[in-house]
Amino acid sequence: MGGTMYYLGVDTGGTFTDVVALHATTGQLITFKVPSVPSDPAQAARHGIERLRDRHGVKPSDIARFIYGTTIATNAILEGKGAATALVATMGTKDVLEIARMWRHRLFDLALQKPRPLVPGRRRFEVKERIGSKGETVVPLDEDDLARVVREVASSGAEAVAVTLIFSFLAPEHERRVKAAILKAAPGLHVTISSDVSPEFREYERTATTVMNATVMPKVHQLVRRLEELLGELGCLSGLRILQSNGGLMGTATTRELPVNTLLSGPAGGVVGAAGVAKAAGVDKIIALDMGGTSLDISLVEGGRVALSSEGRLGGYPVKVPQVDVHTIGAGGGSIARVALGALKVGPESAGAAPGPACYGRGGTLCTSTDAAVALGYIDPGYFVGGEMSLDVAAAKLAVRTHVGEPLGLGEAEAAWAVVQVQVANMAAGTREVSVARGHDPREFALLPFGGAGSLYAGLIAEDLRMRRIFVPRNPSVLSAFGMLLTDVKYTRATTRLMDPATAKAEDVTKLFDGLGGPLVAQLKAEGFAGKAIVVERACDMRYRGQAYEIRVAVPNGKLTAKGLASLAAAFHATHHEAYGQSAPKEAVEMVNLRVTGTGVIKKAKIEPLPAKKRTAKAVPKATRKAYFGEGWRACKVYERDALSPGHKIAGPAIIEEAGATIVVFPRHKLTLDRFGNLHIAVPAQAARS
Repeated sequence: MGGTMYYLGVDTGGTFTDVVALHATTGQLITFKVPSVPSDPAQAARHGIERLRDRHGVKPSDIARFIYGTTIATNAILEGKGAATALVATMGTKDVLEIARMWRHRLFDLALQKPRPLVPGRRRFEVKERIGSKGETVVPLDEDDLARVVREVASSGAEAVAVTLIFSFLAPEHERRVKAAILKAAPGLHVTISSDVSPEFREYERTATTVMNATVMPKVHQLVRRLEELLGELGCLSGLRILQSNGGLMGTATTRELPVNTLLSGPAGGVVGAAGVAKAAGVDKIIALDMGGTSLDISLVEGGRVALSSEGRLGGYPVKVPQVDVHTIGAGGGSIARVALGALKVGPESAGAAPGPACYGRGGTLCTSTDAAVALGYIDPGYFVGGEMSLDVAAAKLAVRTHVGEPLGLGEAEAAWAVVQVQVANMAAGTREVSVARGHDPREFALLPFGGAGSLYAGLIAEDLRMRRIFVPRNPSVLSAFGMLLTDVKYTRATTRLMDPATAKAEDVTKLFDGLGGPLVAQLKAEGFAGKAIVVERACDMRYRGQAYEIRVAVPNGKLTAKGLASLAAAFHATHHEAYGQSAPKEAVEMVNLRVTGTGVIKKAKIEPLPAKKRTAKAVPKATRKAYFGEGWRACKVYERDALSPGHKIAGPAIIEEAGATIVVFPRHKLTLDRFGNLHIAVPAQAARS
């Protein structure tokens, strides 16, 4: 493949779709946003590719790699708009979705309600069969009963089917036969089996994850088909890759079979991007805040490594697939502010993209966080999204007055500032969940805000948490899309085996790992990877016997020995002590899940210093405007970010603007630029809020 080539990352959000094109040779970046098209997300990708062609001279045939991040599966689950799904379970177990768990995430909430079952009772079916806890056949699959179940499923009105049989992760043959029978009778149905999606123990979690995979499968199939058609129509030579929840990429075949792996596609790109830019700049510890229109995704990164978890939740349901460790709260630019019983509340409800905040001028009248920022003078109404969208200041101020100021007896500015204060308190509380609650001192970390609204309030969040440093990367509003260009192709396989490392046979464990890794290597080779471009990593989930949760421990490659298994126990004790501040080396340990990750290493984006250019001795503001900081209105110098150079220093209060984001430098804070163009904001100790 010759000529000028670009790598393209496209991240779809509810309001905007972010586009990042990277020149494969020079590293030059082209970034912009286009409006999202929720009814047909592929259309926004088309508009982005056409804009690249028409405004920047990048022909579709110049795109060597097209990486796509999507929220279509996430929204389908959260909005209850997935496909009508049927469940086939072992006789006596069809109600596991309704029984769920006895654990209560809010112990003292007497009005707590479990989320509604993902599959209604009328579409839950049972088949006569049973696999035992050692993988043995206790009750053979009854073919006559299977025929009955197939008829009932086919006539149930379901578009998709999830098959989850007891202990199928040990012996998947029954599940495979059920799937084959359903597809033979109704080839138009989307059928998924738990031994392919989440071959691990814990029946409720495995069933819920498999059902979610089935529920989103038709929508994801349609999206992938539309994207492939789009690439063909426009003449793109690139193969399509989809960003998955673990921060890696996957091909379209895997996406069609395992769409549940895209549930955290958007946040994953942001975490990967944040880790990459921080590592390049020499910032070892960060707390990343991805603030969009609806939510705030918070993650903690140390040493440039993205932390993964296999125990996530979405909409109240467990998601048991590898995913970036992200804590999400309802705090975005569209978070609605309202007064109830004399108290001001902001979020988690959002005005969304339609009608959106009042300042959007699309019919919205409620007060949102964005309206407050406009009323306080932080956002230039004529330079929103680089001037492609104008904001209605009068509508924003009216919303603030009507819904906050008048009910609380506050003036317009004081009411808007109150909205910001409550929003900041919510975001700081969420940040403590990933730091203080897990034994980390946030003062040891730099705060890295990104997303369209992330850097508006970062200074106040840092003060609340007594953090001394804020790190704002280049192009923060499209960091999630940029992060897609910093990762590799990754596939993971796992299996559950409860074993004592002191008595397990090393050759048996080695055989299990080889059985997991072999198909991954074959899959990567089929996609064109070879030699050192294929990296295999092994891990084991371990716990003290009787515990309900596990800790992941790395396992060296190669043939295991008895001594190697014993070292796993020692590594577990050390990891447990690091995570919880204590361990019990004399207690019995057990291995629970074995995991293998196969990585296909691809050429990634390089984070290069800014090119040398002639610059002024001091930063030169482009304008001055008044902004409110709780102590009254202040005249703020406004700077264009692209006009700033390494070495420039700016004292707050000040406002830095770029096409996709506004960075507020609060009073007493001091800003400098590094050689990569990142902004470093120092927060003095005396500025910390009490």
